[in-house]
Amino acid sequence: MARRRKKRKGHYHTGVHSSPKAGDCKYRSGWELLYMQYLDDNTDVIGYTYEETIIPYVSNTKTGKQRKYYPDFLVEHVSGTQQLVEIKPSRKLKQRTVTKKLLAAGDWCRANGITLVVITEVELKQMGLLK
Repeated sequence: MARRRKKRKGHYHTGVHSSPKAGDCKYRSGWELLYMQYLDDNTDVIGYTYEETIIPYVSNTKTGKQRKYYPDFLVEHVSGTQQLVEIKPSRKLKQRTVTKKLLAAGDWCRANGITLVVITEVELKQMGLLK
């Protein structure tokens, strides 16, 4: 009899963050939690949502298959400007799926007057959030 492999639990840091600016937000990585804490401490930020924005994109150009992309954060600033923020390890930025999602996000942002920001470990270190 073939032996079944146990499914490995995700190695990501997950949980719920209670934010004074966004309420209870589930997060799926330690980087997202660090960024939520950063947003909470930033006086320039009025509020933010986590994975509530829905952007449709074509996942398969041959079949035209549509999927939904949920970017990590939509951040609203005191100035009235908004940023759509995606947090990703730099090694994943060249993956085809990620590229398609970010292209769709860029189009959506241009149509809605919002700035797209992609944050990797490089930016997190520059912000002083990662060592």
